[in-house]
Amino acid sequence: MRSFGLYVHVPFCGSICAYCHFARSADHDAGRRAAFVDGVLREFELRRQACPALGTARRPLATAYIGGGTPSQLEPELMARLLAGTVGRCDRAADLELTAEANPETFTPELAQAWLAAGVGRVSLGVQSLDAGVLRRLGRACDPATARGALALACARFPRVSADWILGPGVRLEALLAELDEAVALGVGHVSLYILEVHAGTALAARVADGSLKLPPDEEVRTAYLAAARRLAGHGLLQYEVANFARPGDESRHNRAYWRRRPWLGLGPGAHGAWGRWRRANHETLAAWLADLDAGRLPEAAVEDLGPVSRRLERVVLALRTREGVPLGWLPPNALDLERGEAEGLWRREGGSLRLTGDGFLRLDTIEEALSRRF
Repeated sequence: MRSFGLYVHVPFCGSICAYCHFARSADHDAGRRAAFVDGVLREFELRRQACPALGTARRPLATAYIGGGTPSQLEPELMARLLAGTVGRCDRAADLELTAEANPETFTPELAQAWLAAGVGRVSLGVQSLDAGVLRRLGRACDPATARGALALACARFPRVSADWILGPGVRLEALLAELDEAVALGVGHVSLYILEVHAGTALAARVADGSLKLPPDEEVRTAYLAAARRLAGHGLLQYEVANFARPGDESRHNRAYWRRRPWLGLGPGAHGAWGRWRRANHETLAAWLADLDAGRLPEAAVEDLGPVSRRLERVVLALRTREGVPLGWLPPNALDLERGEAEGLWRREGGSLRLTGDGFLRLDTIEEALSRRF
């Protein structure tokens, strides 16, 4: 089947984390949240007018991901309306994967029950840490007890649970490993482990610039990342992408579709979509996004038509992110010094593919830069 994926970006948060650079706002009320849901349904209708096969038996929906921002900021009735007006209007694959993100402080038993009733089968919790000091440095609104309660609730109610962790200032290796042990023991089958990035314009960037916050040394981050990967593997959660670990069968099918260059539709402020050679990015602010919808226009800030060279490079770069790696035949001649990289422990050549090691994943940006000069 020529299926597709759906991503909906919910731009609302209870507060703004120090590191966050996504399209988001803590300035919202019930009226704005309702206007947002109305807008998503209007955008979905415009997209279907542009592609009548979308969501039909000819092009069924395989995965849907409600991200943000903080989708759990939406009232349960608004989430139900959003899902009914998008996912509910599509012909769907029999094994549709429907994921919604939540922050622990907004994940309540009532919300969990409402999401289950609306069809959500997979929850992704933004835990980031179970250490109070780390959470404060990240500017998180949650405390460790609340995060633990949310993890326990999610694992008790939902068949599939993912949780995010961040490697950043204040992370202590033994504490991190104990936190991962705790999450897996509760029933978490998927962990996303991110290395903290500093983005211009964030509170984190300002604190790093003025010296009030120091980032951990690269070697310390490397040690933590590799140790966490080993610990998760010991629990049966295998690394299948740079930042993602899962028990077999618990991988995020939605995210795997991104890395395999499957088509997906993006709805909402700041959402991105990809379809064949086309890449589309929506306006980031709620106001600009709604203004286009009010005028009957697709709310796009940018549309890019990737040429053949860019598509080949994208195919290689995305494959490199995964456990399967990239077929050696996809690489231009002499694109990489294969012998040297293997000797340095950055990759292995197996089954006709180039597969990055943990150290290779940590050097992915450098490897991508080297490749881009050969395409």
